[in-house]
Amino acid sequence: MTGELEKELADLRARVLRLEDEAAIRRLMAEMMAAADDRGHPDHAARLAAFYTGDGQWTSGAGFADVAMNERGRDAVLKKFTLGTRIRESSHLLGTEWIAVDGDAAQGRWLCFEPASLEGSGDTREAVWILGRYDCEFRREDGAWRVRTTRYDGIFCTPYDAGWEAARFVSVHPEAAGE
Repeated sequence: MTGELEKELADLRARVLRLEDEAAIRRLMAEMMAAADDRGHPDHAARLAAFYTGDGQWTSGAGFADVAMNERGRDAVLKKFTLGTRIRESSHLLGTEWIAVDGDAAQGRWLCFEPASLEGSGDTREAVWILGRYDCEFRREDGAWRVRTTRYDGIFCTPYDAGWEAARFVSVHPEAAGE
């Protein structure tokens, strides 16, 4: 084999690996969103924490600072998902993705549209539209991709019947249910 052909094969291998890594990260996010929507599962929080690295972190900013966690580690991620939110039903729909892989590390961004139901006081529920942005770091551990950090910035969480111009953010914090 000539040097030129060897270089071309090496380049093709690297491109295929990058595409396979991007596809694996895409599947990881899809599986994590499906697990997030399966709120009735008895191990809901543990299932979500399992998507993270041992030093994982989940934080939130704009619009959702009331459910932010700044601690690191799988126990902190488990605590975040155990504390939960007022969200009782949801469908996370990801779009406009961007993924960049660099060896065993990667970054990704997605917009997430989420029709959801929030728990209110008593037996009441409120239908809301949620739109936000996931900004994630990933790391390959033992041959599998895991989420290292998630930052979620809300764009709106608005009552279904009011729209985001009338009411930009409704709190999803569990303590808001009694308001």
